[in-house]
Amino acid sequence: MPSKVKYPKPAKTPKCHVRTGDKVVVLSGSNRGKTGTVIRVFPMDQRALVDGDASHFETRHVKANPQANIEGGRIKRLRPIHISKLALLDPTTNKAARIRHERTATGMTRVAKKSNHRFEAAPVPAKA
Repeated sequence: MPSKVKYPKPAKTPKCHVRTGDKVVVLSGSNRGKTGTVIRVFPMDQRALVDGDASHFETRHVKANPQANIEGGRIKRLRPIHISKLALLDPTTNKAARIRHERTATGMTRVAKKSNHRFEAAPVPAKA
């Protein structure tokens, strides 16, 4: 059962070690060891939506509402996972990687500690 204590959100957006589009491994919980892709990151909540084997679903029971054209029943939807439970998937070793940051000419780059694999920043798609 989740904690009932609600901590205030930080004043400044905290940094996250995972980004949208990253391949990640779940470190703990019922989906431990499973991999997936990060769909969206919520840095203020320190959570991320993960798709694939590692996806975590919740079931909502919805009452039918004919005026709003809503069908009743059970709806499954993705549930965010805390980012402390996620680690980047190193493509060279196919295992969870601890990362360090290196400064390059183009900016900061994430580098796996054991294999020295560079996680280059994916280009951000322009919003239409």
